[in-house]
Amino acid sequence: MDKEWFTAEELKNQGELGSSPQGINKRARENNWLWQRRYGKQGVAKEYHISCLPLSTQNALYPQRYPLAAEKPAAYTPLYDGDPLVPLQGYLAGMKPDEYAALLEFLAEKGTEGLVDLISKANK
Repeated sequence: MDKEWFTAEELKNQGELGSSPQGINKRARENNWLWQRRYGKQGVAKEYHISCLPLSTQNALYPQRYPLAAEKPAAYTPLYDGDPLVPLQGYLAGMKPDEYAALLEFLAEKGTEGLVDLISKANK
């Protein structure tokens, strides 16, 4: 079974972590890493769980277990496939009759340009 807990000394120069145990301990405090005490020859040291470490560090420690492929951004997947009117039709179908009537009245009076202007002002 792979080791899961590491001291700052063991994490030096692993992935994006620096070469200073003090800097690693500071980063651990700032990011609230999960830690436990390790008792040794020189008193008490903190050791940090691998799940709290940056992905580059996890990959440096166990490349086969934590591949960097997990860092690739997710591909965009549209909520509908093809016709952009499908979401609009679904929204219109969910409107109450009085809301639908108010929308039709607004469109008859101000047109689609008025609707676009209204939406633009609301998003500012």
